[in-house]
Amino acid sequence: MIATGCPPDTVIYQRIIHQLFAKGKGAEALRVFSEIKLRGYDIDRITYTTVIDGLCKLHRIGEAQKMWDEMVSRGIEPNEYAYCSLVDYYCKAGDFEKAHKVYEEMLEKGMKQSTVSCNIFISGFCVHGMVDKAVGVFDEMVTNGIEHDDFTYNTLIQGLCKVGKLAQAIGMYERLLSSGLEATLPTFTPLIDAMCQEGQVDAAVDLITLMQAKGLEPLVRSNDSIINGFCRISRPDSGMAWLAGMLKRNIKPQRRTFNSLVESLSTSGQLNDALLVLNIMFKVGSELGTFACTTLVNCLCTGNVSYSQKLDDILVSN
Repeated sequence: MIATGCPPDTVIYQRIIHQLFAKGKGAEALRVFSEIKLRGYDIDRITYTTVIDGLCKLHRIGEAQKMWDEMVSRGIEPNEYAYCSLVDYYCKAGDFEKAHKVYEEMLEKGMKQSTVSCNIFISGFCVHGMVDKAVGVFDEMVTNGIEHDDFTYNTLIQGLCKVGKLAQAIGMYERLLSSGLEATLPTFTPLIDAMCQEGQVDAAVDLITLMQAKGLEPLVRSNDSIINGFCRISRPDSGMAWLAGMLKRNIKPQRRTFNSLVESLSTSGQLNDALLVLNIMFKVGSELGTFACTTLVNCLCTGNVSYSQKLDDILVSN
């Protein structure tokens, strides 16, 4: 554009800077920012905020703070987005003292508590396992009449599931539905994982059925959770049935899931099925783990010779 005599305007420069930061190209973004200065463009609040946010996302907080100071020294007051960029960085870094200090300054400047700023604290607390504090922020939002969005609920559901508070997570899921919001893949996935961990596999299957009725396909990880969950509660037959459904949909389970199923079938004495799964594993390019292999061999040693011969045939052919 410059070569044709039509240099970019400030808005185009802002977009270029944003895209460069989004691609992790911080040095290039700062070079463009310097070019704006050299060309005598008026650097406004949006441009500074774009740079500050980009630097924070690249964990370059020292440079972000210098850019902040430069902006303020030029008489440009930071907006809510700029404040939230710093708060988000400090929350993700686990420095909640600094996050609160910046947040309090934002409120003192007359900016209001918002869904975005509350979500930042909820996310930060959940990432660092401080779920009770995250729920406290949620309750504060209710008290202050601040709207919850799907990010609020999904973040809390994931955080609660992560620390083993499944009952609370289900309660949060029910509140999401009662608020009129739609449950999405990020809502269902942690619930399915947690239910399978807690042995509530049939409830997890019901959730997947509900997802599919809404046109949502579960992640491979969720399917794996179902099979591992069935194995955990000694229902390898159900695990095999789920595996068959996955293969029909051309979904390949993870290696850990195959091994879990082989081990569970072997332990329950279903050696023909264990060998069948083993054969499928090899055909889809997966490998048998040491522990599952040991369990299978030990069980075969207590069975008849024909099982051992089948294992030999599978190993030789693969």
